[in-house]
Amino acid sequence: MSAAAVSVIICTRNGWSRGFLDDTLQSLLAQSWPAQEILLIDDASSDGTAAYVRQAYPQVTVLPNAGKGLAAARNTGVAAVRSAWVAFIDDDDIWRPEKLAEQLSQAQASETPDAVVWASQIATLRSDAGAPAPWATPRQFASWPACLLGSPIQPSGVLLSKKLLSRMGPFNEQIREGAAYDYWIRCLSAGMSIRYSTNILLHYRQHHPQMTAPARKLEHFLNIDAIVAPYLERLAPALAKRVRCARLLNNLRSLLGHTGISAAVRYWRASMPRPAPGLRSVCYFLLDTIACRAPHSRRYALRQRAMQVLIGKETPVPEPRTERSGHPM
Repeated sequence: MSAAAVSVIICTRNGWSRGFLDDTLQSLLAQSWPAQEILLIDDASSDGTAAYVRQAYPQVTVLPNAGKGLAAARNTGVAAVRSAWVAFIDDDDIWRPEKLAEQLSQAQASETPDAVVWASQIATLRSDAGAPAPWATPRQFASWPACLLGSPIQPSGVLLSKKLLSRMGPFNEQIREGAAYDYWIRCLSAGMSIRYSTNILLHYRQHHPQMTAPARKLEHFLNIDAIVAPYLERLAPALAKRVRCARLLNNLRSLLGHTGISAAVRYWRASMPRPAPGLRSVCYFLLDTIACRAPHSRRYALRQRAMQVLIGKETPVPEPRTERSGHPM
């Protein structure tokens, strides 16, 4: 097994008929550092996805998942990989050609590569827009317990060592939505760290049918609240209250901005408990709201300051310099 060999896991259900799967697979095959293997985990597609991929992409290994869900599909893939490194991608996203090469170079320069989740900086692709737009990297969430405020990573951009995956165990198959977010929380709470790529390596596609589309925000927030709740119990009561209040305020802001007052009211009624926000939670929320509207150059500093107000002093995740990295050795 080569130390720089990578297995790529792509999970899909009816990916062929959705119209983005070819772009995704072609981006995997165009990597400047080729993957040792590409595993497509077919979660009981009914549109002929598995047969199409077998015929059109003989380089790709297709494995069945029998409709068990996304977390189980990722576990199926992890159990089958033969490489020291594992990367995930959804069936509608696109990698830049240097994605694997840059992340492997980062990992090989690290003293503790097996204790790091290697994450990509991202640009978004919208079905109603043109060129990919850079997306502010959520570094403010890339530590424990700041990660309980939001996910620091898109799964399609990660590179993980097989050793880390073995240590942390499988994705939780009881979670139907947000199992990857739960996994990042588990990693950070266990002492792992997150490091972002120097360059944008992932084009993350946004379109209506996604789990996190605006029309589903209310359901999505309630599902994520249920994931976060057990982790809040690990915190000191005062900190847990502040984080819970901050999540409530953030989610209400998002619902009011994207889906309207009716969804916000329903979320408020469904959210229990609802502790009264204290001064630090309110200050965090105001600073974070200002950051949402601030120029990109100031946004991270404002959000990091907001997180320090809420949680306390912590070591920030540095912003990398923009440069090109070479191929891994």
